[in-house]
Amino acid sequence: SRTPPTATGANLVLSLTGSTLRGQVTAAQARHLKDTITAADAEWLGRVTNTPSPAVNNGVIVRLARSIWTVTGPSHLTRLEITPDAQVLAPEGHSLSMTVDGVPTPIRPGAYQGRILLQPGTP
Repeated sequence: SRTPPTATGANLVLSLTGSTLRGQVTAAQARHLKDTITAADAEWLGRVTNTPSPAVNNGVIVRLARSIWTVTGPSHLTRLEITPDAQVLAPEGHSLSMTVDGVPTPIRPGAYQGRILLQPGTP
């Protein structure tokens, strides 16, 4: 298994204080819509599909303080920090699970590092 990026380098760092967020925060794999791009079709260079996936080169770090994050889709992180006055929730009518390096982990205040997956599901 590949070791995820740490807090150095070109990471996405999202620090929320006194905020509410609804959505995904995730690393993603970008794939060009056309497999082979030549000089004749250079306009295809910017056309990509991003699919949530574990971080490879750059980390995704989320820090929550006095904030609520409602996770609406698979979110791949390399570090998650939750203060005692913050919450990570599922959308209404759904459950939310978290794994760290593939190990199911309760979502509670603390700092988590590794291959983190937050996954909404059904109740």
